[in-house]
Amino acid sequence: MSPTNSENDLLAAVEQLTTLIAIAMTKDLKQVDAIKLLCRSSLSNPQIAAIVGTTPDTVRVTRHQFKRESVKPPARAKKGSDDAAPAE
Repeated sequence: MSPTNSENDLLAAVEQLTTLIAIAMTKDLKQVDAIKLLCRSSLSNPQIAAIVGTTPDTVRVTRHQFKRESVKPPARAKKGSDDAAPAE
């Protein structure tokens, strides 16, 4: 069963509204922060790229960088470094 014209019109309107809301949410953010925020949604790379004003490849690379950063182990403290405050 294929969608009717009125259903297609409704889907198009919802997509347009989603895009407008995403633009409003990200207008004052740096590009990388906007991509990070929009990656949490179900938007595709081309959709995010259109909202942010970049290419889908840039979004793909940025998403990959976020993924790598999230699995990177935390930096260890060097031996002999004195991170603790001195006891008084």
